[in-house]
Amino acid sequence: MRKWIALSIFAAMPVWADWSFIAKSDAFNLYGEANTKRKTGNIVRMWSMADYNAVQSVRLPPPLLWTNYQSLRELKEFDCVNRQHRSIKTLLFANHLAKGEPLYGFESSGTFAPVAAAAVDEAQFQYACK
Repeated sequence: MRKWIALSIFAAMPVWADWSFIAKSDAFNLYGEANTKRKTGNIVRMWSMADYNAVQSVRLPPPLLWTNYQSLRELKEFDCVNRQHRSIKTLLFANHLAKGEPLYGFESSGTFAPVAAAAVDEAQFQYACK
């Protein structure tokens, strides 16, 4: 029941988005939603989207089991001073560019972790903190 309530909240988000291309990897293109960037002190919160070249599969808690998706949206926080990030919410979508209703969503209470040295991670950090 809790997951469905969370999905209902996510589904009520605006359908318009101002996506900006951030970076490309072998597996996906990464975009940032500029109109969702919010800064509080040294922390920036924003939505990003990974649009995969090939269908991805993930095993989710029962009763969903295996789910295929082509894109995901993620609400993240970036600590611009300490070069750290964390995920807040994640939504999986069956279609490219996060079109349609989310297949599954979950919230994270993750702790901040260092930004990885990978080019995509660095590009996302720079986009959020510039």
